Amino acid sequence: MNEDRITVYRRSALALSTVVITSALWMGVAAPALADPYDDGGSSESGDSGSSDQPADEPGGEAPGADEPGPGADEPGPEAPAEPPADEAPGGGGADEAPGGGADEPGAPEAPGGPADEGGPGDPDSNVTDPGVDADSPEPNVAEASQEAFDEAHSAEAVDVESTEASESEVTEVTETLESFESSTTTTSSSTWSSGVSQWNSSWTGYDNWYRPVFTNPYSTPLQMYYWYDDATRLFEVPPMGRAVLTAPDAGVYNFTAVNKDPSGKPVTVSTGSFTGGGYKPAPGQPPPAKPAPISTFKNVLVQLKYNDKLSKPFRVNTVADLGDDPSVGGHRVLLDNETPVWGTWTKTAGGERLFEVTSTNQLPGLTQPSQGPVAGYQVQLTSSEQTTAAPAKKAWVKPVIIVGAIAAVLVIGGIAFFLAGRRKKTTP
Repeated sequence: MNEDRITVYRRSALALSTVVITSALWMGVAAPALADPYDDGGSSESGDSGSSDQPADEPGGEAPGADEPGPGADEPGPEAPAEPPADEAPGGGGADEAPGGGADEPGAPEAPGGPADEGGPGDPDSNVTDPGVDADSPEPNVAEASQEAFDEAHSAEAVDVESTEASESEVTEVTETLESFESSTTTTSSSTWSSGVSQWNSSWTGYDNWYRPVFTNPYSTPLQMYYWYDDATRLFEVPPMGRAVLTAPDAGVYNFTAVNKDPSGKPVTVSTGSFTGGGYKPAPGQPPPAKPAPISTFKNVLVQLKYNDKLSKPFRVNTVADLGDDPSVGGHRVLLDNETPVWGTWTKTAGGERLFEVTSTNQLPGLTQPSQGPVAGYQVQLTSSEQTTAAPAKKAWVKPVIIVGAIAAVLVIGGIAFFLAGRRKKTTP
């Protein structure tokens, strides 16, 4: 009778331990699936500036007029208010910060983005570098000119220019011409993708005493500039080997297309850039313009194209300036290296590093709408659309659950063995 009971206990213990061990192993196998909440593609996670060795005043640097007049700055007349303080430079946050403000163009955010925005990248000081990410660091294709040409153009006296509204027929004609240039100069292969549109040279833009942008043209032909402002495509020209001061009193960050043509009118260089509006020279009795608001700028950021039919290998850019949520296009609008506009979503890699997933860009701002095209100024490496290079980290609770299950199994088996050993002692004659 005692032997029968012992046999029953042994069978029960074996069955129970099998169940516990199987459960623990099942949880271990299921861990990767439980740790990948972004498999559907959605996410709610939030040096060299070209050919110039002496860049123009940047929006985030010292204000023109601190020690000497800024590029293109007219001295205020006797009736004009005093100059803005020297520490109130446009952007106000260091040379690495992009111009600040909302944008008055299609899909423009109402206010600059920041760490507190929903879906934002978080605290800029809390970033980590994920050693597990194999990322490229491509040098942007920036508009260039010889140092001598830039020096000559930059030393010219800046002239005030007035933009004009481009007619519908003019917009259609120039858009078709530039799209033809873009398609003929864009290179695409099974592994790389780059645009014939370059990135505007940041050293060719400065700001005067009144926060107005000053553009330098180092070319021997007029530089045509297209941008969206006041619900219309507007155009102005920077004279050959000269400089031009533009007044855009509505605060915001504006993206533009700059076109350099040869004497026959054929586009030679097309580039995409950005400038800050909100500056104006005050009339007598008028208060001076307010300093443009700074925006959140992040350094050494991972970027990845995530289009419907294309996925790129992550690549690093020097800076990403977040202009805030843009519901008309989708996601956040940001500037890559303070110039190239793209739209997308902030997320994180498996190692916790912030990453910006690009869902659309605009190679001809002011003329065309954002689309899933190549990013002006960058050659990207394309990968398989099934490959996930920015998968989130595993959930913290998965590993502890596996450990707890294994410990429980050991305790159960040990308890049963102890119980059976005690029963044996009692039944032994």
